[in-house]
Amino acid sequence: MVRLGRRMVGDGFLALRRSLTLWRLSIVATALSLTVAMMVLLLGTGLGLLMMPRTVAAVRRLADRQRELAGRWSGEPIPDPYEPPPSPAPTGVLARCARLVRDGQTWRDWLWVTLDPIVGGLLAILPGALFLASFWGIGMVFYGVPLHRHLDGLHFEFIPILGQRTALLASVTGLAQIPFSLWAAPRLVRAHGRWTRSLLAPSATARMAHRIEHLSATRTDAVDAQMAEIRRIERDLHDGAQARLVAMGMTLDAATHLLESDPGAVRALLIEARESSSKALEELRDLVRGIHPPVLADRGLADAVRALALVCPLPTEVTVELPGRPEPPVESAAYFAVSEVLTNAAKHAGAEKALVDLRYDQGMLRIAVTDDGHGGADLTRGTGLRGIQRRLATFDGTLTVHSPAGGPTLVTMELPCVLSSPKITSS
Repeated sequence: MVRLGRRMVGDGFLALRRSLTLWRLSIVATALSLTVAMMVLLLGTGLGLLMMPRTVAAVRRLADRQRELAGRWSGEPIPDPYEPPPSPAPTGVLARCARLVRDGQTWRDWLWVTLDPIVGGLLAILPGALFLASFWGIGMVFYGVPLHRHLDGLHFEFIPILGQRTALLASVTGLAQIPFSLWAAPRLVRAHGRWTRSLLAPSATARMAHRIEHLSATRTDAVDAQMAEIRRIERDLHDGAQARLVAMGMTLDAATHLLESDPGAVRALLIEARESSSKALEELRDLVRGIHPPVLADRGLADAVRALALVCPLPTEVTVELPGRPEPPVESAAYFAVSEVLTNAAKHAGAEKALVDLRYDQGMLRIAVTDDGHGGADLTRGTGLRGIQRRLATFDGTLTVHSPAGGPTLVTMELPCVLSSPKITSS
């Protein structure tokens, strides 16, 4: 009970600090709303058009900050609703203003920045106002009656101060208001987050357009990846097993011609043919392993990742909490993504050890790969991480990389999926 009370008090004071931050941002929104109003009034003079790009950029910076805070404090990130800039970007003022006006989120941002000083400001200031007013109420027992006489009337909220009894009632009410304000502060901060989401989250039309664009891009990537994989298999078959089988056929043909004239040479040729067949079989097994490793098909993702850790040049620890098996395509994508990340860590990060954490939570397969290397991994540079990102995007998966200079590097992969077996695997 004591621990619960301490937690409530701690959460309450944390929410009070957060509400103060939100209130400061609502003051900035007030200034920006006045700027937007001035810009609209000056559109007829042409000055408003010159102001529009900078004003929209300032509003979007504030909106991005509010989205970031609302997502972090509510635990539900708000996606970026803005359309990517066209390529090439428009250069004229009229062209840039026309693009901004056609973007529906611009109007939602303007509506938000106009209303946020009222709605958001009230939600932000209310926790602090309740908390501070409680001390004013507590002071009524000491100063209420003299102030009542001096001011010819005094109230604390709904309680008129008429004498010592009503002053004492106001003090008790103020004292009770302290825990109430600490209880209400986190809820008002979450209400502020819902208010922010209502106007600053992408609209249904924008989400649908983004979804269509994402599906088109991932379909193209999937087709390109499939064609590249087919070409790789054809190349490996042509340069490897096929070449050895052709050579083995020529060897057997030579042995047929020497069968009666030189039995000793035939023996040597048969030994050579047997070695070629063994090597061809080994190359075919390697090729199949590169398409879909047998351990993945037989034992599942957890044991396949453990097998990767055993052959990885880095000492790698694997932690698994999977209450079943994902679909085979998702298993394959996750397996090769982990393999690529571990390979990158071993080759480029200068790491001494790695950790793979594999778990399933709320319909999402989550994989975190951490290494203690020198860091500096960048998703925008190099083809390895981008290739993993494209592979995961085919299944609506995401890849995030946190790799500050000096390390450590944390690569997080998330794949939505459904598990098929109730078997619990852990380590």
